[in-house]
Amino acid sequence: MSNTSSVTIRVDSEDKRKAEKLFNALGLNMSTAFNMFIKQSLLCDGLPFDVNLHKGNDDFFYSKSNTEHLDRSIAQLKSGIAKPHELIEVDDND
Repeated sequence: MSNTSSVTIRVDSEDKRKAEKLFNALGLNMSTAFNMFIKQSLLCDGLPFDVNLHKGNDDFFYSKSNTEHLDRSIAQLKSGIAKPHELIEVDDND
């Protein structure tokens, strides 16, 4: 039998309810989900997801830097510096 320890954490009640609903839909319970998180953290020697300052409701596509890049690209197209082209599929196996 494996050696186990108990962990107690505090979490917002509504977040816990939503997490349990999500994990149950995936066929997991809270304990299994947290064990998966810990195992993945150990495997990647860090958090198994990106941590950044983008707010949860922000869509990175509409970030200031990406919007500025898109505006520059549109300006190039309108000025004739760049031209639209068809997307070309590339087979990386060649």
